[in-house]
Amino acid sequence: MKILSLLPVLLLVADGAIGQTHTFDTGNEGWETNGDATSPTAAWYATGGNPGGYIRVTDQSVGGTWYFQAPGQLLGNKCDAYDTWLRYDQFVSDTNNQQISGGDPDVILFGGGLQLVYDNAVTPGLAWTHYDILLKEDAGWHINTQTGAVPTEAQFRAALADLYGLRIRGEYRAQADFGGLDNFVLESNFGFDLDGDNSSGAYDGDFLADTSCTPFGIIADFDAGLFSGKQIDSIVIRIQFGTADETLSLDAIPGALDVFSSGLQKITLANAANALPADFLQAIFSMHYFDLSADPARGERIIEFRVYTECGEVAVRYAYLPIYPTPDAGSDGDTLVCAGSPAFDLASVLKGDPDPGGYWTPKTASGNGLFNPDRDKPGAYAYIIPPTGGCPGDTAYVAVAIEPAFRLGADTTICYDDVLVLDVPSGLKNWQWQDGSHRQAFSVQEPGTYTLTGQTETCTFTDSVHIYFYTCRECPFYAPNVFSPNDDGDNDEWHIYLPCAWAEFHLAVFDRWGSLVFSSDDPEDGWNGFVRGREPEPGVYVWRLEWTGELFGQPKTYREEGDVTVLR
Repeated sequence: MKILSLLPVLLLVADGAIGQTHTFDTGNEGWETNGDATSPTAAWYATGGNPGGYIRVTDQSVGGTWYFQAPGQLLGNKCDAYDTWLRYDQFVSDTNNQQISGGDPDVILFGGGLQLVYDNAVTPGLAWTHYDILLKEDAGWHINTQTGAVPTEAQFRAALADLYGLRIRGEYRAQADFGGLDNFVLESNFGFDLDGDNSSGAYDGDFLADTSCTPFGIIADFDAGLFSGKQIDSIVIRIQFGTADETLSLDAIPGALDVFSSGLQKITLANAANALPADFLQAIFSMHYFDLSADPARGERIIEFRVYTECGEVAVRYAYLPIYPTPDAGSDGDTLVCAGSPAFDLASVLKGDPDPGGYWTPKTASGNGLFNPDRDKPGAYAYIIPPTGGCPGDTAYVAVAIEPAFRLGADTTICYDDVLVLDVPSGLKNWQWQDGSHRQAFSVQEPGTYTLTGQTETCTFTDSVHIYFYTCRECPFYAPNVFSPNDDGDNDEWHIYLPCAWAEFHLAVFDRWGSLVFSSDDPEDGWNGFVRGREPEPGVYVWRLEWTGELFGQPKTYREEGDVTVLR
């Protein structure tokens, strides 16, 4: 982009007429193709034109006829083009077997619900051929086909006032070929272009400003052009989706114009005294966009221009302003969080009013700036709003510390004869055991789960540990060697005394002949001395014991034998 000039630039064409001109010296200017072409877009060549650049289309050779198709900037309300000229230069790559007459028309206009066609008297040759076509009903135009009715003046004007398509035939032979187009001119009594040479890349008469690092900018390029054979009634300029803090500023008001505003987001330039296009253009050149908010948003602003003549609304153009003032990432912050606490947004720790659109590094496990104390590491996290279009960005930091939870220790197993003491971890201000007590040390004397809830200056934590018990020595047992089952209430039953936990138990008692007289699978069961339902008989009996207990947490099977004497 170049420095803004206050001098309007009029778009001029041959023979002193004004209109829209495409010389194709810098690009294809938005032209497309229609029909049997190899590409939907016309190819641009920097040299080989008449002179300079030109556009070219190659035939696909599968049937049908292809056309050059005009871009949107050449369409719309073209009522001022009536009784002016359509001009262009054209060539074809091969003149053999040309379809000189009949068939498809050379030029087609689509507008006002009509299709107006025109057939040139001369077919393009190998060299550049120039064409001048009068835009008037009696100049050889027909409706729909080359033999169709001649349009009336009213029909022709209606088509131009609502022009939504313009095609120029490029194919003139059945075989493979290509054709070129250059120096296209749609003469008119009106033209409006916010960027005359399309240096911003906006095309279609629009303007794309350079990225601004401050919340203001120009709304037209230095070579903007405006012309009109009919008097311009007004131009309405407004900020699309503007807020109360966004304004259009007009530095100078030409005397021939009246200016009306609506909240400074909409300005109407009205013809007050036979104003010329140059007066309107001078006002546009002196107009700027401003965002007066305390924290201007970063992004594109769109300025809309609507031009009115006696033909009605004849043009709509847009200026696109990339506004990227230095962003505010906020101020550094820090936080201490408790282990196991819920995830939180790092942005909530930043001070100030950070702008959106940034990213966090290093990334959190969630990937979106949510910090999870159970998944993310403590440390410094940077919120970065990157530079845009040469404009600076901004960075702020959040330091996260995690207070670890206390631990009572791992689940463990101790001997039945041992005592385990659980101590309250250091740093706790208040605590409570699972039994509601507040002891500094808790003595574990039986198996179970032991829980401590404690508070630090910042956090409340709870931890549990399960204590298991096991036998650490072989289990003693006692088997009396005599008893007297005489119903005197003293020593009437014989028992095996087993003070340890058991998994399996089997006791058998035999007489002196080896016959089974008593058995049990429960050490609580006693023998009353009866033998097969008869009264106890004095004598010596043999017993055999097998049981499974545990030792150091592992199962162990014991086997014992002995005798017991029955007395009466």
